[in-house]
Amino acid sequence: MKKERANDTLRLDFKRTILVGFAFFGIMCFWEVYDYVMPLILNRRFGLNEWQYGLIMGLDNLLAIFLLPFFGGLSDKAVNAKMGRRTTFLFWGTIAASISLIIMALFEFLQFQKIMEAGYNNIEVLIGYNPDLQTIINTLDIADKGYDSLMANGGSEVVQAIKAAQIALAGELAKDHVWILVMFIVALLLLLISMASYRSPAISLMPDVTPKPLRSQANALITFMGGAGGLVAIILYKIFAKNATQNYFWLFFTTAIVLLIILVAYMFTVKEKKFVEMRMAEEEKYQVVDEEELEGNEKLPKAKVISLFLILMTVFLWFMGYNAVKSHLSTYATDTLAFDQGFVGTISILNGAGGAIALLPVSLLASKLGRKKTVIIGIIIAALAFIPCFFMTAKTPHVNILFPLCFLLAGFGMVCVNVNTLPMVTELSKGSTVGKYTGYYYAFSMSAQAVTPAFAGIFMTNISQSSVFIYASVFIALALVTTVFIKHGDNKPEKKKKILEYFSDED
Repeated sequence: MKKERANDTLRLDFKRTILVGFAFFGIMCFWEVYDYVMPLILNRRFGLNEWQYGLIMGLDNLLAIFLLPFFGGLSDKAVNAKMGRRTTFLFWGTIAASISLIIMALFEFLQFQKIMEAGYNNIEVLIGYNPDLQTIINTLDIADKGYDSLMANGGSEVVQAIKAAQIALAGELAKDHVWILVMFIVALLLLLISMASYRSPAISLMPDVTPKPLRSQANALITFMGGAGGLVAIILYKIFAKNATQNYFWLFFTTAIVLLIILVAYMFTVKEKKFVEMRMAEEEKYQVVDEEELEGNEKLPKAKVISLFLILMTVFLWFMGYNAVKSHLSTYATDTLAFDQGFVGTISILNGAGGAIALLPVSLLASKLGRKKTVIIGIIIAALAFIPCFFMTAKTPHVNILFPLCFLLAGFGMVCVNVNTLPMVTELSKGSTVGKYTGYYYAFSMSAQAVTPAFAGIFMTNISQSSVFIYASVFIALALVTTVFIKHGDNKPEKKKKILEYFSDED
C-alpha cells in the first residue's frame, strides 16, 4: 500500500519508461554491433580503404534521411492500428530486420571462406601481397615465421604489415567475386530500410507516454536501456569476433535472435494505448497539458521554427563529429594503436560506462540548469576529450589507459547531448506530430552519419589516421555555436528535490 505523499507532484513513472525502453534496447544492440563490425568487414573482408567503406556506410545511411521522417509521420497517422500506432511498426520492422541481418551474414560468410581458402592467415601467401612484410621479418630477425606467432609477438610494425597484406588479398578476391560484395550491400540496404521503418516510431514511444516536463529524465532512462543493449552487443562481439580470422556469421545470427527475444518481451509487457491514456490522465491531473497542443493544426511560430532548425543543426554537427570517431574506431584502434579486437571491445564498454555514469548527473543538471546549458556542458567535455587522442600513438606511454579514458569522458559528454536534444525537439511538437518531429531529429542525425564516415576517411587517407580527432573536435565545437542561439525547446528548471524523486513515482 502506497504512503500518502506529503507533496503530491508530477513524477516520472519509472516502470512505464523502462518498459517502453525495450524498443531502444534492441535498436542500440543492433547499432553497436553494426558500428563496430561493418568497417572491419568492408575493410578486412572486401579490401576497401577508409574512404571507400566510409562512402558505402554513408550511402546506406542516406536512405534513413528520407525514411525516418516518413515512417515517423506514417506512425503518427496510424491511430486505428490494433497493436498501437508505434507498436505496429516496431513489430514488423524488427522481424524484417532480423531476417535481413541473417541474409547479410550469409554473404559475409561466403567472402570469409574465399579469403581463408586463398591464404588469409598464411604468411608465405601474404608476403606476395605485401613484400614489405618479408623485409620487416628479416630486419627483426624473427625465427618463427608462423602467422599466430607473428601476430602475438611480432610487434605493431609486423602486425600492421600483415593486416595490409590481408586487406590487399581481400581486395583482389572481392574483384574476382564482385557479386558477393554486391549482394552483401543489397542485403545491408534491406536491413537499414527495415531498421528505419521502426526507429522513429519506437523512439516516439517515450514522448507518447511521458508528460513534457519529464522528458529529459525519461530520455535518460531510455538512454540507459540503450546502453544496456549496447553492453549486450559488446559481450556478443567479444565472444564471436575475437580476431580477424573469425567470421561474423554467428555474431549476426545471435544479434538477430536477441532482437526477436526483445520484441517478444516488449509485446508481452508494453500496452501502448493504455500507457498513452495514463500519460494524458497525468497531464490533466497536474495541469501540464500544453495549451498550444490543443489548438489543432496551427503552424509553429517563426521564432520556434528557427529554434527547431538550430536544435537540428546542433544534432547534425554533433553527429558529424562524434560519429566520425565512432565509425572508424575499430579500424583505427587495431591498425594505428595496435590494440587487439578484444581490447577495442573493452574501450566500447568504457565509453558506455561513461554514458551510464552520466545518466543521473545529466538528469539532475537538466532539471536544475535546463536542457540547453546541459547540452553545452556535454559539447565542451566531448570536444576536449578527443583532442589528446590526436597526439597518441602505439608508442605513447600508457596509451592503453589514456585512450580509453578519453572515451570515458566523451561518453559522458555524449549523454549530456543525446539525452536533452531529442526532448528539445519533441517539446516543440504537438501530440499529433511527435513521430514526425522525432523523424526530423533522426533525419538530421542520420544525415551526419551518412556523410561523416566518408569525409573523415578522406582526412585519414590523405592527412593522417589521427586527423579524425581534430575533425571531430571541430564539428563538435561548431555544435556549440548553434546551441548558444537556441531560444525555445528548453525546460523550466525545477525546484529542489530529493535525488530519487527525479526517477521514482513513489515516496
